[in-house]
Amino acid sequence: MKRLFLLTLLALWQVGASAQNLTITLPDTLVGKEWVKNYVRSVLKDQGGVKDPDPVEPTTPAKEPCKTGPTLNGVYSVTDRSLIGQFHGEKVFEINWSIKDLAGNSLRSGSVSPNNAQPLIRFDQPLPAGNYTLIYEGKNCSSQPSPLGFTVPKQSGDVVIPPTKPDPKPPVDGGGSAPDVSAPGQLLTIAKGMDEHMKLTARDSAGVRLVSDLSADDRGDRYNYRYLIGSDIVTQDKPLKNYVLAGNNPIGFLKMKLRKDLNTINQWGTGHEGNNGYYQLDAGESFSHNTSYPFHTFFARTAQDPAGFLNHVPQGYDPSGQQVQWADIAEDMQLPTGHFWINGWKPWGVDKVFSKGVTHLPHLSLPWNEADGNKQVVELKNAGKTYNDVPRLEAFLGLHPTGAEGLWPDGTSKSWWPNGALDRETSIQKADQADVSDAIWIGETSENVSWQRDDADMWRHFYARLRQRYDERFKSRGIPYEICHNYFWLGGESLVHNKGADYYKGIFRRTPEQLPQTVYSPGGTLSSTTMIVEAVYLNAPDLTLRQPLELIFRLAYFKHLGYNAGVFLFGQYETRPNNKHEIRYDDGTYFRNDKAPIDPGTHIANGFLSQVYGNLFCEWGGSTKVDGKNLDYRFLNGDWYPSGSTTPQGGFSHLWKHDGEIYFGYTGSTDLSYFGQRLYALTFGKTAGGQRQYLRFRVDGGSWITPDQTAINEVIDAYYEKRGFVLSETKNGATAWFYMNRYADNKPHTLEVELPNGQIVKNTVAGGGIHAKVQ
Repeated sequence: MKRLFLLTLLALWQVGASAQNLTITLPDTLVGKEWVKNYVRSVLKDQGGVKDPDPVEPTTPAKEPCKTGPTLNGVYSVTDRSLIGQFHGEKVFEINWSIKDLAGNSLRSGSVSPNNAQPLIRFDQPLPAGNYTLIYEGKNCSSQPSPLGFTVPKQSGDVVIPPTKPDPKPPVDGGGSAPDVSAPGQLLTIAKGMDEHMKLTARDSAGVRLVSDLSADDRGDRYNYRYLIGSDIVTQDKPLKNYVLAGNNPIGFLKMKLRKDLNTINQWGTGHEGNNGYYQLDAGESFSHNTSYPFHTFFARTAQDPAGFLNHVPQGYDPSGQQVQWADIAEDMQLPTGHFWINGWKPWGVDKVFSKGVTHLPHLSLPWNEADGNKQVVELKNAGKTYNDVPRLEAFLGLHPTGAEGLWPDGTSKSWWPNGALDRETSIQKADQADVSDAIWIGETSENVSWQRDDADMWRHFYARLRQRYDERFKSRGIPYEICHNYFWLGGESLVHNKGADYYKGIFRRTPEQLPQTVYSPGGTLSSTTMIVEAVYLNAPDLTLRQPLELIFRLAYFKHLGYNAGVFLFGQYETRPNNKHEIRYDDGTYFRNDKAPIDPGTHIANGFLSQVYGNLFCEWGGSTKVDGKNLDYRFLNGDWYPSGSTTPQGGFSHLWKHDGEIYFGYTGSTDLSYFGQRLYALTFGKTAGGQRQYLRFRVDGGSWITPDQTAINEVIDAYYEKRGFVLSETKNGATAWFYMNRYADNKPHTLEVELPNGQIVKNTVAGGGIHAKVQ
């Protein structure tokens, strides 16, 4: 059929060639119009029947206007040889670009065919450090020039805070020391986001480090940058420049863009908070890739100064491999009796983690082994070394939904509570049926559809009987135990209510019976429990810098009510899970979207204070060491940059495929939790049960501050006077003491402290973290 069609066309073409007045319109079907025309022309030319016309000089057709743009709205990742120019445009397939100096002289130019909104611009000859203008114009379509200024930073003297290469030698086990992977004092990254959002560099100057952010200034006119650096807040209209940073312990830099007329990023709404005038969708401004909070956490490896404060980080710690490693580098240690640290045991083994300070293992991750009747699990539970892993209320009460619809007037579910809260007899029966095999009981009772009010009378009878059973199982054998109703309590007193220093001091002058009534008051529905836990779930980052002081108050308040006190800590801000976390592979880098990690100094402080002012610490959701870095394919939510690529690509292959273990990224949180427990064990853990005293001190030669020794009045004064404080504990001739100032910058300051024996000691302090030692 195709051959017949061609012969017919050939005959017609010959007629037209002789008559010179026949036009043939060829169809776009069958073999295609252009193919047929070219084929017929070639045949006629071979037979001498047609000659090519004289060439006509082509004319350049006028370009259609670009539908939108290209409009430059950001210049990122600037070096002296390349940059990324982010733009907005529609139907823009080619862009002419040029770089001019401030006098308008064109220095570099070229074109690019972008496959996304962030094309990489390269130029062979380096640009000197200075200020320039990048200009975009449409090439496949016409547009007005779109200019945007940028800066090529000075490279000399600035050193990017690096992730070091893993040490090829394995760490030394048990001694807390391993082969150094870097020179002493070198800054080492723990976790970070994307350089185009915040690229920190540091250089030494006169005994401190000067830290700058080399990322491009891409904020909108209505916004300022707000940096959270440890416990310091820096707000300015330019990226950070020469920020003074002293000290070597872990610290975090977190960056945001806050509207100039607002005081906190907490007002940055998502649209789910309701229209009450406080939350506003434009209170903050996102960075590229829809990132809210760029972050970078790091520390400096330094040798321990025998006369100085205890280093938070053991010498063997190396975060470059992005794997949990605390048990690999930990020295042997034990917490004092009655102090608890809940942590996992994999992959190191039960005995090893117990030798490193862990006291209790979570129920769900115990070494279960049906083949031997779970012999080891039974032994651990009988020894009082397990905790119940916050079972939900319906699990430990044996409840089942009935399907009934609606809620009772108190807000509880008719399906789960068809007759309302349990009566006395049923409550006692449920306590007799409850699993009391774990020495630490912490429930999850105040959330989910099955929740029940904590002032329901059923709890009075349930916990009274449960307490009897715990006495029989553990107390009778001299094993400490704890019963905690829920892993958080929103009631009671808190410094965040801002009722004034005198009010809070007055709480500790009154007996529990004289305080405002709560479920934990004498005779209250939860008065048969033994512990109250404070959940550390931090929200807006710039409202949480004083949280360690607020934690001390809560723990002291719990103890004043007659209970032991503990801490459940979540190591990331409980807000905006859209921040890039860098995960490094040999063949590229994956940027995973997640919540930003809290400041490591704050993380360590919470672990330390949980034992100084309380007696239990548990990290909620901490990860463990795994073999490899395979992410769960079901929850991929990031961007993959193969080695050498400047734009996200497909083909990410580091996936968990139902064999081996899932990798969840690395923020350092589980290791930081260990650092907090280690800091306590090596200081106040050695003087536990000794004489406590707040100490006189002064900073930088200023006036001496004489503390109020009543209860925690000194901490309350520090909170309201925006200053630090010093607590000591003396036992058997040794004094452990620590200084903390959550209002401090990160410059070096001279601290003078008068010890209980009258001796005055002088040390250098910097930042808002814990400065602790024994002498």
